[in-house]
Amino acid sequence: MRAAFDAWQERALARFLPPLTFPELRRGVQALSSLYVERRGGGDLAARSLEGAAKRAAFACFYAPLHFLTLLHGLRGESFGAPRRIVDLGCGTGAAGAALACALAESGAAAPRVLAIDRSGFALGETRHTHAAFGLRGGVRRGVLPGALPPLRSGDLAIVAWCANELGEEARDGLLAALLRGAARGAGVVVAEPLATAAAPWWRDWTGAFAPAGGVAREARARLVLPEALARLDRAAGLDHSELGARLLVIPGASQAGRSERNASGVPERRGPRSRPCTRREKADRRGTRVKPQAARSAARSEPQASGDSRAPGTRLPALHSARAG
Repeated sequence: MRAAFDAWQERALARFLPPLTFPELRRGVQALSSLYVERRGGGDLAARSLEGAAKRAAFACFYAPLHFLTLLHGLRGESFGAPRRIVDLGCGTGAAGAALACALAESGAAAPRVLAIDRSGFALGETRHTHAAFGLRGGVRRGVLPGALPPLRSGDLAIVAWCANELGEEARDGLLAALLRGAARGAGVVVAEPLATAAAPWWRDWTGAFAPAGGVAREARARLVLPEALARLDRAAGLDHSELGARLLVIPGASQAGRSERNASGVPERRGPRSRPCTRREKADRRGTRVKPQAARSAARSEPQASGDSRAPGTRLPALHSARAG
């Protein structure tokens, strides 16, 4: 994965430098930082963020890899089962969907297809580069949220990263309703937004809306040694991304929720049509009839054991960037 990440970053720089110079790219990074932190008012934040070649280059060469690293580290250890499709909503450069796909690959899940949706043709072009760099299968679709969101169902895993804060209130409410409808049908959902509360004053409302669907809100933080190209831009722009972070809202999806439900013995709960008929002994147990201890032990030994990752809880795979790898 490290080789793919480095190649992705190098190719992005090669696409923009030249014709841009490094000082112009630095000013683009500073302009985007100022826009999202200090000048959010004024309407259509998404459109203003892509005004001019320097801002577009800053997105592709600086903020895209930072978002990738934030989510890769932030989502390690999350259990989503084996989704068949990632739906990257408001995909931008495609970094969020790619990070989610890589996190799933690290967990041993089969590579899902990725559908990326954005209103910007420039963003979708960058997404194609991102998918190619990480060997992802899928496609892109141009459209405006929430209307462009396809129906979500079991087997889908939707990610909305650094996007909902750019929407107006009506569009954001429509997106929330669509995500919750998808979660009710078994889809998984990941929402990522900046740690700063000013960027997402609606976060508490979304947290409350996600909770009945099994959603969990948390903060993800990771201290990293950035690759040299990123570190150089970070220093030149007067920024400090030695610690990356985001707010996360996560609904794992129906398939993983079913796998994670365990009874006290560690045996998966039986649900729905997969349940086998009860034996006479089990029926007797439910009526309160006593079962001989030896027979009970034999019945327990006959139950299938839970399958899944054999690593101890909390175990993490090696980080993409360490102090030695830099």
